[in-house]
Amino acid sequence: MGTDSLVQEKTTRTFYNGPEKTKWQKLREGVQWYRPGTTTAEKKMLFKLDCAILVFGCLSSFSKTLDNGSLTNAYVSGMQKDLNLGGNDLNYLTAVYYASYLSFMIPGSFLLTRLPIQRVLPTMEILWGVCTFGCAWAHSLRDLYVCRFFLGACETVAFTGLIYVIGSWYLREEMGVRVALFNISGPLGSMFSGYLQTATYTRLQGRHGLEGWRWLFIVCFCITIPCALIGFIFFPNSPNNTKPTFWLSQEEIDLANKRLQEEGIRNIDKKIKWKELTRVLKDWPWYFFVFGWCLYDQNQYFSTTPFSLYLKSSKSVKYTIAQVNNYPTVPKAVSIVTTVIGSYYSDKTGDRFTPCLIATVLNALAAAILLGWNVSEGARLFAFFVSGISSSMNPFQMSWASDVVKEDPEARSLITASMNCIGQVFLAWVPIFTFPIPQAPRFRRGFTFSLITSILHVLLVIVIFLLERRDLRSGRRFKKIADYSGQVVERESVEELDESRKEKAV
Repeated sequence: MGTDSLVQEKTTRTFYNGPEKTKWQKLREGVQWYRPGTTTAEKKMLFKLDCAILVFGCLSSFSKTLDNGSLTNAYVSGMQKDLNLGGNDLNYLTAVYYASYLSFMIPGSFLLTRLPIQRVLPTMEILWGVCTFGCAWAHSLRDLYVCRFFLGACETVAFTGLIYVIGSWYLREEMGVRVALFNISGPLGSMFSGYLQTATYTRLQGRHGLEGWRWLFIVCFCITIPCALIGFIFFPNSPNNTKPTFWLSQEEIDLANKRLQEEGIRNIDKKIKWKELTRVLKDWPWYFFVFGWCLYDQNQYFSTTPFSLYLKSSKSVKYTIAQVNNYPTVPKAVSIVTTVIGSYYSDKTGDRFTPCLIATVLNALAAAILLGWNVSEGARLFAFFVSGISSSMNPFQMSWASDVVKEDPEARSLITASMNCIGQVFLAWVPIFTFPIPQAPRFRRGFTFSLITSILHVLLVIVIFLLERRDLRSGRRFKKIADYSGQVVERESVEELDESRKEKAV
């Protein structure tokens, strides 16, 4: 069956019938949680989904970044001395975590297509909390290695599963602000980790014979478990596999599937087959978005652990433990603000390119300042603070990838999983060589590497934009989806769906 026979002349929902609005008119409209034309029944359903998906997703992301950030905070707050750590031990602990994470990433992604997501994610959340609790009782480096290994295994499905579920329930116009809200919960967790360590160090140090850094992991455990319980009760599966519950009716599930069909989006089969993987590997989005994610992981790294080590080892200024824990929260605040502003802009205009370009250019500037080094202490702090903007690339790139392959759910699932997995492959070992801890506070090799990857990222963003514009002009992507899917694609829904995105290509 050819492409032409797969395309039927059929009129579907009209999303917007008013006069065409300019980019700046859309920006002045303000934040719209619901797209124009959303019915009352849809708003009720979306409100329920927001409460279920976003509450659990944000709490899960918050708790994981909180727990991960706690390792560095504990290291600079007494754990290094108490456990006799030295050299590159902190980097090795991170490498063990990512090695485990990566080992189970692709199998975990396929596991999500075979078991109910609403059970897998909360279960992993429980196990994550237990492993975090175990860090509080570590008495040697070996104990920490064991805990970090199992923590990595527990997180394998978290990010990919949450992004997949968000992309499965919401339409393109609804995704941007929600993905942004999900993604800022991560930096919030990192920020809170610094403040939490300061509080536990000053108030719980020595309580019941435990050091302050041990109390940090105990408190993190207490935050994680309620999050998992919320997931068991409310978190849904993908719309084509969800059963009615006390909070979501069958009529609302049918409405969700109808909305996706009207937008021209196929429901993904329960099991992804290996032939789908080979098909995705024949197209450009997999390669360019995965490479972009690898660059993103490297670019955002120097605003995290290296910044804390800089403050701890600084020779020009002696920073207190409170400052060492609190100052690294500033890049996270920068990330939150830029994520909100950039996601609002891209959601209203459909322009993913501009926020990505600005973030990569500013990150390159920050790396250049730190590489120069012979500047004032204020300039160095400014560079570390500005580097937080690199973390905002997370929602921009993920939303961009989801946009490009929105009509191909198998490709969307495999690309997002590969982005996360392969990016972490390099993040697991590259910092060991680029940011060796004994070189703190001046990481000449690391800052040089960060400048190079930032420049490459700028160029890659431009190339992705040109390739996407080419596909939009030619209609190539919709033709390929019809050829591979063997399912009907409604012409009117495709034309309406792609109209706003085609404006960028003119």
